[in-house]
Amino acid sequence: MAGRPCAMRKVAPLPAYHDAVLDEFRALSRPCVAGAEFLLEELESADPDPDERCGLLEDRYEIYTLAIPGCRGTALALALDTARRPPWPCLLLGLMSRRGDLCEAARRRATQHLSLIDPSWEPAHGKD
Repeated sequence: MAGRPCAMRKVAPLPAYHDAVLDEFRALSRPCVAGAEFLLEELESADPDPDERCGLLEDRYEIYTLAIPGCRGTALALALDTARRPPWPCLLLGLMSRRGDLCEAARRRATQHLSLIDPSWEPAHGKD
């Protein structure tokens, strides 16, 4: 975790996706759960590392995928709502397989969770 330190913020999925995201966590191994919990605690007070940024969705949501410590094949996907005042709310999108295009999968999941129709997408430098 890098980024600027910030005041405590809520890190959670949207209510409509709470159970689905919780089910993803239930399917993880113990080491993966421990690593994910560590990241979630860190996100309450710090922004993700800029190197983990995927891009900007709808000129508002910064999409990130974070490698989970101790969990090789899974990443944590999230969106920071930069239209709000800092500390930016952190929307937990869930867990993603690290196979394939991780940023594209996170972008699609954010589009679904936020009910966006054909949103603009500005990939992070080098991640198109």
